[in-house]
Amino acid sequence: MSTEERLSEEAPPASKGCCEESRRQNLRRLYDYLDGELGQAEIAEIKAHLQECSPCESELSIESMLKDLVRRSCSESAPASLRERIRERIVIETSDTGRL
Repeated sequence: MSTEERLSEEAPPASKGCCEESRRQNLRRLYDYLDGELGQAEIAEIKAHLQECSPCESELSIESMLKDLVRRSCSESAPASLRERIRERIVIETSDTGRL
């Protein structure tokens, strides 16, 4: 089970206006948001959603803290072979979910 799937299952109940399916989609977009992979329009859309949806706002806070913790803890570079295996696994995982 991917981290994304686990987080979706463990997420608190959706607030009004954020059904479970849109919540999963928004969680995927939160990862992209945290990674700086969205355009200005999508960033504005996510910010507006976060103002309306406290469960998604909580997820963003948790994921942001986790990302910062990992960044601070990982001062060494992974070997090139490990990085390549991780990239390959990401491709497999995203292909399985229909998202490329």
